[in-house]
Amino acid sequence: MKTYAALFGLSLLSSATLANDYNTQIDVDYSRVDSYDTIKLEGTYYLNSVTTNNTAWSEAAFMGRSTSASFSYTDFDNDAYQLVLGGDYYHNDLFVGLDVTYFDADGGSDDTGLVGEIGYFVDKNWLVSVSGADEEFSDSLTLNTKYIATLDNGRFVNVEVSYLNLDNDFTAAADYFWTAQSSVGLVLSTVDGDNGSIRAQHFFTPAISARLEFTSLENSDDRFSLGLTGRF
Repeated sequence: MKTYAALFGLSLLSSATLANDYNTQIDVDYSRVDSYDTIKLEGTYYLNSVTTNNTAWSEAAFMGRSTSASFSYTDFDNDAYQLVLGGDYYHNDLFVGLDVTYFDADGGSDDTGLVGEIGYFVDKNWLVSVSGADEEFSDSLTLNTKYIATLDNGRFVNVEVSYLNLDNDFTAAADYFWTAQSSVGLVLSTVDGDNGSIRAQHFFTPAISARLEFTSLENSDDRFSLGLTGRF
């Protein structure tokens, strides 16, 4: 499976077209912690073309408020897998997101769930939303906000904060784009066992990017993640 994911990523590099506008995005992500490998493959289709003009390239769909549908498959070290069918809908200042998930483990257990999010843009590139799952709804409720500031000389700052109702935990993230194509970020969290993450992403062309993330964990080995994105 790991070999397949690597070959798939290389095929993206060789076949992607160089264009500022795109309708389809394919992401391949690999992470490892405690000798446990996770691989995720996700495809997203945007109903209208997304442009990277005057945007932070990795945030182009959010800044353009681009309605989309997506499907992902995640393999958990050949012990279990998860399927997610999702969609993001934007209408003027309103945002609605919905994910239908199916999880299956080798032990024979499986589960289907629903995760929803509804939000409102209080300003340009500033979204405030509430999300929750159908199971243990009150415990899963989360208040989120995301804001992207446009600076001079093609620079941007992305800030995200979430408050989880279950344990009164906060997660905060910030990414600095010194160009539209390149960013470095920091994630801090009060969630038990999570000491924080550092991450970076770079677009080599408008169609191809790579990203890295390192997460320090309290109760296990640290997690390392690598991702590739192709846009068409």
